[in-house]
Amino acid sequence: MRKGDAHAAMSGTDATYEEPLVASKQPVVGASRALLLTSFLLVLSGGLAQVTGLSKECMLATHSNRAHFSDAWALLTVLGFGWPLLIIGSIYAGRDSRLLAAFVKVSLLATAAAQIPKLLMPVPRPALLLDPAQLVIVGEPVLHTGSMPSGHALATFSMLTVAWLGRRSQASREMKQPKSLIWLALLVLGIAVAWSRVAVGAHWPADVLVGSGLGLGVGVMAWQWESFWPWRSWFSTAAGQWSVVAFLLIAAGAWIATKTGYPSAIWLQWLVAAFALAEVFRRAVYDFIHQAARRRSGRQI
Repeated sequence: MRKGDAHAAMSGTDATYEEPLVASKQPVVGASRALLLTSFLLVLSGGLAQVTGLSKECMLATHSNRAHFSDAWALLTVLGFGWPLLIIGSIYAGRDSRLLAAFVKVSLLATAAAQIPKLLMPVPRPALLLDPAQLVIVGEPVLHTGSMPSGHALATFSMLTVAWLGRRSQASREMKQPKSLIWLALLVLGIAVAWSRVAVGAHWPADVLVGSGLGLGVGVMAWQWESFWPWRSWFSTAAGQWSVVAFLLIAAGAWIATKTGYPSAIWLQWLVAAFALAEVFRRAVYDFIHQAARRRSGRQI
């Protein structure tokens, strides 16, 4: 936790922790360029797979294997919905005002990046084009809205990108190296969440490639947006920190009320909502203890 953010959040002032940007700029710039190149290649690959028919062939090959592990794919695909990603992101960010602001911005950009292509290029869902005997549909079949790109893949990789850039920036300032094994595991989990949309029959492989690529690009854009036009001063105030608490309460209720179409994963919905409520309780207790300590300190003076 950054000292400036913690002090501002607890004291209710507008003081902001000013980061030594010079120390952390170069590693993040280099990482951002690599991410943007990967983003371009993924979007290009998805587009080519779509126009050449390779996406359809890959879809059929994936669903030709009837040993499908339906419950596991349902859990992964539920994890890629917007509410759980935002809840997990808020918990991960803690009181890091810059990361909280970047997550807000990436959610705005990701929503636009997912919905605009669906309106401009309404690619039909697999269940509308393929014979039901060719698909292993997990949960309720997804028939509405356009298929391109995968919103789950886009949201997952945009959030992962912001989290990774934030961690890389912090590690650079502290002259440390990010824990590669942890981030590798998160990358594998992100790929599994994205691919689950193909496995449950909701998206074509091309949708997932394009969504993943757009997610990387959107994540970089959100981080740069926060770097040049910061909102973190708001999240450094007591009001800003309490807005996160209010969001977590709303998100927990909205997530429980969401009909995902995957009844076997309902327990995961409740688990994520429970984590959100636990974080609300933790923040409330932390603030209570901190305020009590400040009052005792004031009386001693």
